[in-house]
Amino acid sequence: MFMEALKKFVITLVTVLIFMSAVEMIAPSKMKKYIKFVLGLILITIILNPILQIVEGGEKNFTDVINNYEQAFSKDRDTANFESINTLSKSNTDDERKKAFVANFNKNCDNILKNNFKEMNFKSEVDCDVDFSKVAINVKKLRIGVSSNKINKIKKIVISKGADENNEGKNAEYSEIADFASNELNIPKEKIEVYGLEE
Repeated sequence: MFMEALKKFVITLVTVLIFMSAVEMIAPSKMKKYIKFVLGLILITIILNPILQIVEGGEKNFTDVINNYEQAFSKDRDTANFESINTLSKSNTDDERKKAFVANFNKNCDNILKNNFKEMNFKSEVDCDVDFSKVAINVKKLRIGVSSNKINKIKKIVISKGADENNEGKNAEYSEIADFASNELNIPKEKIEVYGLEE
């Protein structure tokens, strides 16, 4: 359809240009200025004609093209051999869907946490069961790795019995992340583990 219209346009344009050249050669020199003006107007109308047709009937033509594609697709779909699709086992497709779901869940979890805790980077790993027929998810464990974007000061390492004191600040920060993830994702806090990533 489009190619036919383009072909007609090119043929018309070439014909008009040849006609214009012939008229300019035959025209007397006194009239050339006026003839060039009239022929230029004709050329402009020839060039604008397809553009005006698109603007006038563009929506109708556009919907017609979409309907033609839909009809062609439905005919192809009806005549297609669906046996090849059914040969894939259900477990393989469920495994692929689960992998895609888990990857998307992890990415979305990272984005949600990053939006709330902008100075940190996150790496989420969810362990879950997904039932696509019932559209249900059972999260067994959500592990969230945390690293800071900031440049950390060098900390003094003290080897003593008070080693747990160094971790108390981190635990409070990780607890805040676990609380936020629990509230945002509707996952019990007991199933969420937050740990520090190697920097």
